[in-house]
Amino acid sequence: METHGNQKALPLAFGAHHAAKDAPAQILRQIESAAHALAVMIRAGHHKLEYVAACIGKSKSYVSRMQNGVRPIPEKLVGPLCAATGSNLLRQFLALQAALDGICEVERLAGLMRSANEEPIRVREPAGRVRAAGAVQRAANGRGSERAPVPMRGRAGQGGSPALGYYAA
Repeated sequence: METHGNQKALPLAFGAHHAAKDAPAQILRQIESAAHALAVMIRAGHHKLEYVAACIGKSKSYVSRMQNGVRPIPEKLVGPLCAATGSNLLRQFLALQAALDGICEVERLAGLMRSANEEPIRVREPAGRVRAAGAVQRAANGRGSERAPVPMRGRAGQGGSPALGYYAA
């Protein structure tokens, strides 16, 4: 059968022109939700909502609600959405969330605190200058007296300066 020059090739169903590709890990780490992943997939592929909706057999408004986080993304639509957009970002995000689901964030942070607290306790040496003989000399303030300035709390006291945060002894 002979065809005329005005006919175009039909695109394959479900956007299967090329296989969906995995997203880089640095992008995957920045994704906050499944809706965010879907929005990034659609924008990155320069797809229109009508095209994605036609590929998965749903309405444009339904895809828009999933993209905006108003509707959850059903598990059965993850594959078709990835195929329609050409990106596995949504599938990767859901797999990462499933892997992290068993790890409680509070328990992980508590474990980090426990390990930080198990470090050996260091003994603080007294403040001051060390003489050549090894004895510690008490620190002196600028006037040469042995008493060092004390940090001030509240307002400046007698003879104190709020700018320096110390009071006169």
